[in-house]
Amino acid sequence: MSDTWKLNRRDWLIAAGATAGGLLVDGVACGAQNATAQKRRKRIIVVGAGIGGLCCAYELMDRGHDVTVLEASGRTGGHVKTIYDPLPDGLYADVGGEHFTKPGYDQFWKYVSKFNLPALPYPRRQNMLRRIDGKWYSEEQLQDRGVLAAFEFNPREIDFIVQRGWTELPLLYLGPYLDAFKDEYQPFGAGIDQLDEITAGELFAKDGASDAALRFNGVRRGDGSPAARNGEVSALFRLWQQAIIKRRGLPVFKREVFRLKGGNQLLTDTFAAKLGERVRLGCPISAIEHGDSQVTVRFQEFGEEKQLNAEYLVCCIPLAILKKISVTPAWPESKQYVLDNVVFGSQSRVLLQSRTPFWKGDLPSINLETGNSAMYLVYETADEVPGDRSILMGSGKPDVTADEALTAFKGFYPGKSHTLEQAYVHNWAKDPWAFGCERHPFALGTLKKFWPQILQPVGRIHFAGSFADNLPWGMDAATRSANRTAEAIDRLSP
Repeated sequence: MSDTWKLNRRDWLIAAGATAGGLLVDGVACGAQNATAQKRRKRIIVVGAGIGGLCCAYELMDRGHDVTVLEASGRTGGHVKTIYDPLPDGLYADVGGEHFTKPGYDQFWKYVSKFNLPALPYPRRQNMLRRIDGKWYSEEQLQDRGVLAAFEFNPREIDFIVQRGWTELPLLYLGPYLDAFKDEYQPFGAGIDQLDEITAGELFAKDGASDAALRFNGVRRGDGSPAARNGEVSALFRLWQQAIIKRRGLPVFKREVFRLKGGNQLLTDTFAAKLGERVRLGCPISAIEHGDSQVTVRFQEFGEEKQLNAEYLVCCIPLAILKKISVTPAWPESKQYVLDNVVFGSQSRVLLQSRTPFWKGDLPSINLETGNSAMYLVYETADEVPGDRSILMGSGKPDVTADEALTAFKGFYPGKSHTLEQAYVHNWAKDPWAFGCERHPFALGTLKKFWPQILQPVGRIHFAGSFADNLPWGMDAATRSANRTAEAIDRLSP
């Protein structure tokens, strides 16, 4: 192991809060700004101008370092994208990163406050209606003992759901293990490492879960659905993820969510404006060379081959793109395994435009969980925009078409929808630079091959973005990893 790796690993551990005796506030070491004044200005290249790259570049700039951001596409923001066209009457929709929570999203909220951005409550998870086996159920019905008994939950589970709610049931089986995790960045050493070799479903079953609990907690295998795939991950992984949620004081199902008025792209646009000419668009990189003292990046700009040298590089691009880029010397075996095997999900955002909010008077809420892959979630967005026209938004499978989504909606919606004017699909799978969504759980028995290798630096190359944090929640993970990486580089010796 080289001295460079030892230094980087030490500083990464300090920034992640994994060493004893270090005081961190929101992931940033106290006194860092005072220490920065005594540090030498560093030259840093950030590759990727999504929210992670922009946030990291901003933090490095704010600490006095010389930063250049190279973005392959013609826009900043990555998977944070607000669209206005083809929507009428000033309506808009966040077709990428769509909400942030409170509590939670501490770093994101820091910028909302710092830049005085307008945050709105987003009631998309309030009073939800869920369609199960072709029938709609309200939240109240899903806490009714008779309904729960008909689903064949056992008495213990029924008591828990009646007391805590439908969405909190996982804690009945996960809860007793969660306090074993003392550090949210360390899933190992809690005395239950062997649980990486059994599925979450097997753990639930061992602890007495009913078939209904396995089904509705996403731990029953076999139907190919996202929930079933989640059930095929290890019990240790599932427990670790839930332990992080508990340590951050969050419920299993986050109801208090928010969005930025005018669209969440307002934050990435603000970062980009602060960075100014440091951001260079249309600059896909083709090669990386790294050594003991510098990193060289080769890229194209306006069709011309160019290169930049810097002391450090921060990679904030999709790993599926990064693994296709020439790197000299080659990635170590552990990092190459991550690049070759990490899996990201993708989905489409479905928008339905209507002349009127037709559902009002039909339903207590338009917040629907449909069970239909063409549009498996439905909720209203941009409701503060004046006028009668409305936008319903939801998520669908990656290859869904507008006609399929509209047909599906008219099939499962239990009321009139005659004022629907058009359907629009934003398919992220077709975006060449931001095609992936959140990182999928690691496969059964592989946690040690992915963690912490997925976010560890390689020499002078660091990593940030939604994939590079312990809980891969889009804008939350991106801003957390960006701050951690900026702090780690700032603390490094020249």
